[in-house]
Amino acid sequence: MRKRIAALAAVGTLAAFGSVALATESERQVHGHLFSQVLTGPACTSPIGLCTAGRLTGVINGDFVFSATRLEPSDTPGILFYTGTIVVETNRGEVRCQDAGAFGVNPPGPVVDICTITSGTGDWAGVTGHIRIHGTFTFTEGGNSKYEGVISH
Repeated sequence: MRKRIAALAAVGTLAAFGSVALATESERQVHGHLFSQVLTGPACTSPIGLCTAGRLTGVINGDFVFSATRLEPSDTPGILFYTGTIVVETNRGEVRCQDAGAFGVNPPGPVVDICTITSGTGDWAGVTGHIRIHGTFTFTEGGNSKYEGVISH
């Protein structure tokens, strides 16, 4: 009898933890690659004239445009801080985020970035979360980075 009670308690515990897991199913790990080039001309809507455009591949798969709102030197020589917005257009809707990061102006141009998701459209409506980007970027060669993060729906 004690073995049955212990088995039922174990099943009950698993069921309780299973219901917690179901409550977090809307949270999803994302990862992939990001490739970018400097975007110039009328397609760049940045108030400071700095944009990039490119493609994300992976869990979030689509074309994007980054529009800088600020670019300033850091206390570390050759490292610049930036902020801006990113809009990713996928075949399931748009993902929008506020973006902040730093990059080295000298090759190979290390870059680190956090994209805080603020909104979405279509299947991405109501999405929140963050994406971390790390890799390289130069104004002449563009960017080659990996991304990972967590999104919630």
